Amino acid sequence: MTNLRHPLALLPLVALVVIALTALGGCNPREYAIDKAVASQVDFVPDPDHLGGWELQKITDRVYTFRWTWDRSLVVLTDEGFVVTDPYTPEAATLLKAALGKLAPGKPVHTMFYSHYHLDHVLGGAVLAPQHVVAHAGCERYWADLGDDKRIAQILRPTETITGDRVFHIGGVEIDLLDLGKTHTDTLYAFYLPGEKVLHTADLGLVRTVFPIGGPDMYTPGVLRQMDRLAKLDFDAWVPSHFGYGHKADFLEALEFARTVRRLSIESMEKYGVPSTGAGYVDAYRYVYDPLKARYGGYHGFDEEALFVVARSISGALLGY
Repeated sequence: MTNLRHPLALLPLVALVVIALTALGGCNPREYAIDKAVASQVDFVPDPDHLGGWELQKITDRVYTFRWTWDRSLVVLTDEGFVVTDPYTPEAATLLKAALGKLAPGKPVHTMFYSHYHLDHVLGGAVLAPQHVVAHAGCERYWADLGDDKRIAQILRPTETITGDRVFHIGGVEIDLLDLGKTHTDTLYAFYLPGEKVLHTADLGLVRTVFPIGGPDMYTPGVLRQMDRLAKLDFDAWVPSHFGYGHKADFLEALEFARTVRRLSIESMEKYGVPSTGAGYVDAYRYVYDPLKARYGGYHGFDEEALFVVARSISGALLGY
């Protein structure tokens, strides 16, 4: 039997690793790893060709969802005009405007709601020419902080800012805005239509899909608390802000996924603490990754995003977010 403790015994193995890395993409393992990580993100976030561009999909007689690439808005046809959420970009808003014109020619956009301040959700709203624009009062504070970003000029500013839960009655439709507090920012609203049994959430769970780069700007305790709150509502259709849409069962599955990641991460920290060796980091990571892979490995983006999700969740368990 070969004595692997002797340094010379490792030379054949090292040679094989070097040859393999060279064949896979050059002789610099670090650069190869970076290239692969970046490429996986490009593959995960689809462009218009991968998702067929855009579509307007009917949910109920009054409620639709507009998808542009991997972004998704809620559209409500009321007696006073359309209610829409999050324009995303000028390109998306232009396509949405054309779709609304075909669905109900001459109908204006009565109200546009921003779900939260993040720039990937709020650009290009002027294209829709809404009569009213509603957002959380905290949005203006964040936009002021980002004033050196040229995209700020593309935000159609709110005509009304609000805090806390609010109920709107527009053209015969009740739309409940639920303030989700400190979750994915502290400016986040969910939209609940009790008469239509529809729930629309932004960046708060996805249908059998893993958030890119671990879910940026997330306060996990708040997310779980508010998802528990929303799970008690009476709804049939659930429309997240990205990728596919589904039913209440899909929301409950997304909640269970979030609970599982959090539980495993806390258990990993309790078991391993802050690892002081490479092997310790691997053990802590595997403690979370292995059961997630066994149960949720079929989710879209799992393989591309697992490292980010696990690393972020473990660090969140350590620091308290």
